Amino acid sequence: MELPQTRERWDPYLSSVASRFNRELERQLGQPGWQLPPDLEQLTFWQACRRDHLQERLGIPFAQLRAPRKRENCLDLGCGVGFLTYPWNDWQANFYGHELSGEIVRFVRSRAPQLNSKLFKSIQQGSAHRLENYVPEQFDLAIATGFLYYYPLEYFAEVWRELLRVLRPAAPILIEVVNPESVWAEQWGLIELFKGAEPIFTPLAEWEQCIRDLGGKIQKQASGELFTTYLIQHKR
Repeated sequence: MELPQTRERWDPYLSSVASRFNRELERQLGQPGWQLPPDLEQLTFWQACRRDHLQERLGIPFAQLRAPRKRENCLDLGCGVGFLTYPWNDWQANFYGHELSGEIVRFVRSRAPQLNSKLFKSIQQGSAHRLENYVPEQFDLAIATGFLYYYPLEYFAEVWRELLRVLRPAAPILIEVVNPESVWAEQWGLIELFKGAEPIFTPLAEWEQCIRDLGGKIQKQASGELFTTYLIQHKR
């Protein structure tokens, strides 16, 4: 059971991240959302995203390190609208999404079953460190991209403990973190702060040490111009 003080500890982070992604979805759907002020629109980072397709180069698709395989049960933490955009039909893997944003959960539930009702198993609303709706050793692969850099390392340790419970022995874990040494980190962080969620710039060396301390082994890693993705083998 999660202690009340533990829940309260993460509440400010969870609230800001959920709000940030709710608003992002509204903007993508053409609803009134955030509008960057002129000073942020003039940032080199923002201009490069608009004119030079920088957004496509910021990170590495997780499947380049380890793609879901046929008939695997895959848990995608912070899944967003990934089932609608990633090639799950090609992978033929079973998708279980877990997403903090209620708006995204409702949006995906309304569309995903129409794409492939056999592969789309479920999407649950909740925080990444609360996986009590899943049974032990249910999954063959875990994916955690697009959100860990809004939380301190201590939060990842809680997520890790839950993942060990729901993953089968030796199942791989994919995580994405932000590289504070990137030339784009500061300006990207300013825009994220305006959107409502402040990223935490944990050095990659600290992420890697944390992974080792938790009993994980980094098998592969790859970086874009801002984000680094790790493929981790866990040991119990």
